[in-house]
Amino acid sequence: MATTFEVVPGKSVGDFQLGDSLWHVLDLLRTQKTRYPKIEVSWDPDNAHKSAVTIHLQNITLVFPPSPHQTLQVISLPNLASTVLPVGLTLAYENDTLLSPSRPLTRARVGKILGPTYAHNGSSKLVYPGISFDISGAASGSGGAREDLVTSLTVVPREEGDIPVLNTIKGCIIQPNVGVTLFVPDELEIKINETTSQDLLLDLGPPLRKYWKEDERLERMWGAGDAEKGSCFWNYFQYGLDFLISPSGFVTKVIAHSNIPGTPLFQRYARCPWTLPTSSNNLDFSSPLSSFRAHLASKSQAQYVDEVRLTVPTIASNGHGKKKSKRVGSPSSGRSGSGGSDVSPEHGAGDGFEAVDAMVLDRVVEGGLDGVIGVGTSRLVGFDGLIVEEDQQSGGICSILVWRDDNAL
Repeated sequence: MATTFEVVPGKSVGDFQLGDSLWHVLDLLRTQKTRYPKIEVSWDPDNAHKSAVTIHLQNITLVFPPSPHQTLQVISLPNLASTVLPVGLTLAYENDTLLSPSRPLTRARVGKILGPTYAHNGSSKLVYPGISFDISGAASGSGGAREDLVTSLTVVPREEGDIPVLNTIKGCIIQPNVGVTLFVPDELEIKINETTSQDLLLDLGPPLRKYWKEDERLERMWGAGDAEKGSCFWNYFQYGLDFLISPSGFVTKVIAHSNIPGTPLFQRYARCPWTLPTSSNNLDFSSPLSSFRAHLASKSQAQYVDEVRLTVPTIASNGHGKKKSKRVGSPSSGRSGSGGSDVSPEHGAGDGFEAVDAMVLDRVVEGGLDGVIGVGTSRLVGFDGLIVEEDQQSGGICSILVWRDDNAL
């Protein structure tokens, strides 16, 4: 199938633009399966929360270095001089054709279209602002070095740090017992029990999905007040945010997601670039759980288990914006009943029935993960006005839930 990509140095190649979020790019690829029939996503499974994510397509490689925004920063087209050149591939630059099935890309053609340049640091790489070309060093004809073939090209920012953040919020400051402050790009404060659903519509637009959970078991998870008929989850997947809206129309809880590769919710939500300010530094998705424990006030074991049972959702979407609830066993029994995710107290090593300050969350039982291997559990740790979900395999923070403890105010 013939494929034409417009190349814009420092900005884009075809459909892919520097600064696009990983969630946006993968969502785009889902809608264009005919154009991109084969997709491979790779990362370091032993260090997923700090790993770059790479998307391999037939003609393009897209690199998302580890960052708070998880955005596209390198676009590469390899094998341009290969004997197995992608069938029908054409590269265009402004009003010129860089490469086509009948016209190979050579050193001379690069100079003619983009202007003269020198080899980068004495190497065979030709570098222009926002784009570079690797040269084979083996002439394709009788024209000498001018006819050396280009083996690959790479589009990068024109200057270091010069990458726009597209299709996502610019920042999110977590405020336990208060709410969150978003930058979209203007500052937007969302306060628990003060911000209304109408405010969200005006400032963030409509959510991608809504879900009303009308089930009496919900009160065991969210508390009786939140479980009234009409409570609703608003899912802003593109921003990595969930809001629980009360029947009276107020935001009662906020969840920020980290989109860590290999976790059950990977790619259901974009990475929310959240930070939690502390007295010494800012905590984020890559901070170890020990840092949260060192800077935040923990609940006692008895308080924690009871409050998590009434407060923490399973924070999971089944692909249709739905949430699952789960009755949590008492600290003495350490059991959990039937229903959605398996949420149960984490037991100490010395005493099988001694609850500690964490609860295990197994999302695999929620469904929708058939055939997926290597998906582990996470654990929930409660603090004053905050619930942190840690991925037990990587140690990264999968999500963070902000709520208000009215008894502590």
